[in-house]
Amino acid sequence: MQRTNTSAPTTTINIDDIIAVLRSATQNQYNARELHIVNATIELNVTSLFGQDYDYQLISNASGELSLYYPRRILLPTVNKWSTMTTSKLQSTVDIRDLFVRSRIARCRSRFVTPVILIDGKYICRSSTVASWGEVYSRSGVDRFLDSGNRTANSSLVDTSMNPTAVANELDGPPSMAIVGAAAAAAASSSSSSSSSNVEVPQQQNIFDKLRGADIDLLKVLDVSSIVNLMVEKKKIMFGVSVTSSENSDKENRYRDFQLLILPYPGCEHFRDFSTQKYNGELMYYDWSLSINDSSFQVPEYLSSLVPRDWSSWKTWNSIELTKNYFQLIIRHLERDDHGLLIHCISGWDRTPLFISILRLSLWADGWIHQTLSVEEILYLTLAYDWYLFGHCLPERLLRGEEILYFAFMILPNLTSDEFSYRKTHNSSILPPTIESDRTEPIYSISAITALEKSNSPVLNSVTEDATVSFTQNSDEITFNQNVDSNVIEKSETTHLTQPVTRKDKLEAVSHLFQLCYRTVIPNQPPTVNSNANLIPDSLSSFNPRPIGREIARSINNFFGQWLTQPR
Repeated sequence: MQRTNTSAPTTTINIDDIIAVLRSATQNQYNARELHIVNATIELNVTSLFGQDYDYQLISNASGELSLYYPRRILLPTVNKWSTMTTSKLQSTVDIRDLFVRSRIARCRSRFVTPVILIDGKYICRSSTVASWGEVYSRSGVDRFLDSGNRTANSSLVDTSMNPTAVANELDGPPSMAIVGAAAAAAASSSSSSSSSNVEVPQQQNIFDKLRGADIDLLKVLDVSSIVNLMVEKKKIMFGVSVTSSENSDKENRYRDFQLLILPYPGCEHFRDFSTQKYNGELMYYDWSLSINDSSFQVPEYLSSLVPRDWSSWKTWNSIELTKNYFQLIIRHLERDDHGLLIHCISGWDRTPLFISILRLSLWADGWIHQTLSVEEILYLTLAYDWYLFGHCLPERLLRGEEILYFAFMILPNLTSDEFSYRKTHNSSILPPTIESDRTEPIYSISAITALEKSNSPVLNSVTEDATVSFTQNSDEITFNQNVDSNVIEKSETTHLTQPVTRKDKLEAVSHLFQLCYRTVIPNQPPTVNSNANLIPDSLSSFNPRPIGREIARSINNFFGQWLTQPR
């Protein structure tokens, strides 16, 4: 674990850097074990951007030993440099990495609770949902078998000798046949009657007491008192077996000390409609009548009353209204709660980054966080950190036409009014930054799109030919040196306008700039309703983000689902 409170070197981000992140994201899902020059550059840029406004701790995940699809260096903001609160949010006596290690198996795909935003002395965290018995059993066996000594956690909590096949299933990754292994492990370890009951068998209860107890310990150390659950189901069922659960479905009510805000929000599959509806979110309506949708909207009355809506009709709202109303609920809750907040969906890499990203951008536009970052820099930061480095699988989403990433930035113009602003009821602890800089901050408009389209110059990567990046595979130490060519950003200089001042200007500028960069990488070719919605550009179509194991798992799961629903 590395602490830093020194001033980070200024990182100049331009359009080409943002395009480079998007291009890399369309080619591969980020993997902490695969370190190369592009990822190393992105990680260093993100660290530098964070360091402009925050002191932070760096938690090593150099070989993906904590979570394969988490950043190699997890950034924990500890002090906002523009705040009157100068005490670190994390005490120096706390070994936060050890808490990560002990709690990682408690959540789906080892995507443990991680603080990603520090606002007014409290954390906004992200994670996946809590793991159920099937995944806990299988993943614990894998850890015991594959542990290379990088972790400092206790030994495996599960006796894998009960089912040797569990050891063969690696769950640290995208959905694959490992999910089948998890379900098989769960089915083999308990009878059908006990798996369908509402009572944990003794072995399960002992393991869950330890793992979910560690998860709760981590939440309390991070001063989290509320949990936003975006799942549309109480549990994720595959092959008739629960492979993930949720805090509100915990049979022993272990999360009773936390305020649970249940905000059912459609998964990535719903966003196939975004392209088929010609990117008009007001025409997107989720089918809440599906049998999987057993979760219901649940927030305290005092909170829902702060957002004047008819909450009894939440299932009738289109995707724009649903997102706006949920977002406003979260903002109102943050204003009135002096403690931190956790946001999660199932895997924590689609719906979760959507809300984390718009929260980061909204709070930035209000001047609460990342006060010194320009439009390009904040867009780069949220794309690289909130989406790419935390494992959003853009290649598969594009292959299926599920443009949830595009939706997250296209909704920003709908969040510009003051009702979506964060307004603290007591005196602010944030001071306006005093910055001496001769840099002209840009704001981009739609006219910039035309300027870029007319340009015949190739898209520039953020790493030039004379750049050198040194790294070690099993270490989080990276050094970066680059000779900057002043002619590189000539194209960007032609699009400089005035510095955005208002919240509306800032969010619209981010949305426009994102659209510029996104459409440079992914051409606008909306499919018809009945077409196979493959949006991956032809130049990137050689990458197959869906391994055969995952396809087999999906096929088997679909078969079981159809078989279980057939009348008998």
